[in-house]
Amino acid sequence: MRTNEWHGGDYTAAGDAWAHAADDVAATALAALTPPASTGPGTRTTADVPQGTATARSTTRVLDVGTGSGPAALAAARAGARVIGVDLEPGLLRTARSRARGLAPDDGTVRFVAGDALALPFPADSFDLALSTFGVMFAPEPAKACAELVRVTRPGGLIAVASWTPSGIMGRIAPTVRRHLGPEPEGTPSPTDWGDPARISSWFAGLPVTFDTRVERVRVRYPSLSHAVAAFENKPGPLRRHRAALEAAHRWQHARADLAALFALHNRSGDDTLAFDAPYLLLLARVGTPARTPTARLTGRPDAADLPAARAPRGSRAH
Repeated sequence: MRTNEWHGGDYTAAGDAWAHAADDVAATALAALTPPASTGPGTRTTADVPQGTATARSTTRVLDVGTGSGPAALAAARAGARVIGVDLEPGLLRTARSRARGLAPDDGTVRFVAGDALALPFPADSFDLALSTFGVMFAPEPAKACAELVRVTRPGGLIAVASWTPSGIMGRIAPTVRRHLGPEPEGTPSPTDWGDPARISSWFAGLPVTFDTRVERVRVRYPSLSHAVAAFENKPGPLRRHRAALEAAHRWQHARADLAALFALHNRSGDDTLAFDAPYLLLLARVGTPARTPTARLTGRPDAADLPAARAPRGSRAH
């Protein structure tokens, strides 16, 4: 992850619009953390856990990797867990700490620390659950990041990662802008590789995990299309690097118009606001058993990203 990409700007102006997805990811992961004892017919698997309000034992240890402004860490803490959120960017950590002051006295605990997803500053087997919502996907060495997630999660524990799919609207933002700079070198990694089950399978190969994936959706809302474009062009991350290069080449306005057109194409609001359904791949990986070759159960095909949702996306709310 290029840390300078994430320094400055205004992440929350864009990111708060989908931060509520972290509530669903945390609830699903905490529910799946302790599965039913029975494994007979009709037993729930991790893929069957419904969305809902998260609950956790006060002894449950949770790590949120690439915590950003802290939505997943705070969701797990509100459920009663003991949580650590880790990120490289000091400004995002300050925002997360500020938001943690809103936790109720009977909530769990949370603290935020600086750390790298490629070298997590914790001993092996430190956590029952390792979470990441649209965070670890930006780590530059995904196989190494996967190994770190497995290392810090105890045997029998769970890893839950939410990542934008390549063919969904969020996965198409960077390519829409980036094409004005010409093709990238062949083999250049993309954060949305985390939205491809085949890629995930290759990164976890040889690690002691079994996993399932599925595509979920989150409803993203902005007051207007122009508000969304302004939020994204000032959002820290890879897009800002592309913008700087395009401005230097006097091409940014063309790319900006294409970004607005992408949002307009996916707009579902029916009024002057902007609302779109953003698909993401949810990975649930159980630590402590030999890795298996993925089968047809891996439902998160990238080309399924724009298919109708089996369940309506969650509507946005204030964080």
